[in-house]
Amino acid sequence: MENKNIFFAMIIICVVALIDSLYLLYVHYFPLVPDAPLFALCTAGTMFDCNAVNTSAYAVLFGLPLSAWGLSFYIFFIAILMVYYTYSRHFIIEFSMLWLTLFAVLLSVVLGFISFSKIKKFCSFCMILWLCNGMLLVLVCVHISRLYNGLKSAVNTIHDFDVIALIKDSHVQKIIFILSIAGIISLGLGCGLDASLKYAYNQKEKERQAKLIEEFKKDYEQYEKVSITVDDIEPFIGKKENPVHIVVFFDFNCGACHRAIGLLNELALKYEGSVALYLRHFPLDGTCNKFIEHTKDGASCHASLVACALYGEKEYHEYIMQLMTHRGRVEDDVIKEVVTGLKKNYTQLEAKANTPHVNKLLQNDITLGGKLGIHATPTIIINNTKLRPGIPPAYILEMAIKIEKEKQK
Repeated sequence: MENKNIFFAMIIICVVALIDSLYLLYVHYFPLVPDAPLFALCTAGTMFDCNAVNTSAYAVLFGLPLSAWGLSFYIFFIAILMVYYTYSRHFIIEFSMLWLTLFAVLLSVVLGFISFSKIKKFCSFCMILWLCNGMLLVLVCVHISRLYNGLKSAVNTIHDFDVIALIKDSHVQKIIFILSIAGIISLGLGCGLDASLKYAYNQKEKERQAKLIEEFKKDYEQYEKVSITVDDIEPFIGKKENPVHIVVFFDFNCGACHRAIGLLNELALKYEGSVALYLRHFPLDGTCNKFIEHTKDGASCHASLVACALYGEKEYHEYIMQLMTHRGRVEDDVIKEVVTGLKKNYTQLEAKANTPHVNKLLQNDITLGGKLGIHATPTIIINNTKLRPGIPPAYILEMAIKIEKEKQK
């Protein structure tokens, strides 16, 4: 280079950006905790939060964290500088550096806009990278300007070359080959570092989960054990032969039940082949439930009767899921709207819901719940272990599932 100071300045900037990117990749998998040395810097002011930015959906591109892409970029840029300084000072390398730094600056602008408009937070270490990108662009522009007596003159120089002749040039081919190898190695290093941290994260997560399960086992064994059968009903999700049976007693107008069934639905699908989910109707309304003292408007009873009338039909699952995802009270007009949307004859289904057979199906669930001492919903029973009423956190349910799976081995 004409000016060694510019070369060394760019090397230093790339090294700083490289270390910064490596740190951001670490934060992507291991978010900072309050007692971390740099936590204060990452959370300075209300607009700064490195964890929020680096763990957001925008922090990943094509399955690879942006920080890993950054690592590859700065390694590659250092390689370009070394090739330029030690092997060939061909103009194709000079303009490659220009376009690369220009791209990096434009990407920084886009990421800054996303941080401002979407995430509503900024990452102080990301901003250091944006600054590094800007400085690299300025230095490359200064260097090229000195070589070609101005940027405008440099850009005009490009038009004087024959692209076909340039590509056929053996020296240019060697440069392209060397830079291609450097690019592949740079990307490989970025992916390798990402894979290493991802592996370390997964191992730590396994250890954490194993410890949580061991601690939870002690409490889980103290939970009430009940005798419950599922021989009389079919699984809502899963198969009877699955080793883990989850039974949930629910009410259509119980907000916690809505969330619990949504969560259990996801877990049953996640542990497909291991979990069978069963639903038992237990309206908290004395209108149909003799174990509940207070009488309400009968809406929950009506919803359960219609569900029982649909039991065994393909619309049963969809009917329940639509009501359980409904925002607001499940009343007669909502039930009618859902049934009509399922292309069922509402009048005929109402008539069926009022038959002794359907009423018996509902009362079987209610009677079973009463015998088990159920007084609140949702109440979840996993392989005869009765959890405390309410909606437990997802990790509690997952640990219970894993414990029951281990028992079956």
